Amino acid sequence: MKWITTNVQVIKGIGGAMLLIPAPKDESLNLIEVKNKYQIEISNPKKKRSLNMNSLVWLLCQRIAEKISRDGQYVSKEEIYREAIQDSQSFMPVCVQTKIANDVIRKWHHNGIGWTAINAGDSKIKGCTVLHLYAGSSSYTVEEMSRLIDCLVDEAHNVGASVEDSEYIQNLLNDWEDEDNEQTETQG
Repeated sequence: MKWITTNVQVIKGIGGAMLLIPAPKDESLNLIEVKNKYQIEISNPKKKRSLNMNSLVWLLCQRIAEKISRDGQYVSKEEIYREAIQDSQSFMPVCVQTKIANDVIRKWHHNGIGWTAINAGDSKIKGCTVLHLYAGSSSYTVEEMSRLIDCLVDEAHNVGASVEDSEYIQNLLNDWEDEDNEQTETQG
């Protein structure tokens, strides 16, 4: 059983704390038995990226790659995507033992196409290497995805690739926020 809610209250006492969690009017609550053990997780809901926004990102990457590839060398949409992530997003600097740096990079890349790790060189700490870790867009908030799209739109303009009108792009961003708000209201 899983739902999104608001107004969670914590009641603290001598013996610990209790949570009061507003729940939906649902018959499945009748199945809860006092004697059973339950795993409960509380977290803030994250906005899921819209498939339309994801499609727009890949469409822009494809158009940019095609324009750049016409100048004599092949560039893939995946290369454009990774470059845009590095240009538009912040990285997480991580210090790792030099002997495992390549393994960390390899494993980070397995998270997805946009998950990149760059070896930034030796750390001030002996035997350590600094890596710059960039997360892929699957983990982005609306603001981060908006920045990625802005980066791709700018690049598309720079290379002469066609771009959707800014009102269309803004509507996609607004729809993403609206979908998330509707989901929260219906489940709360």
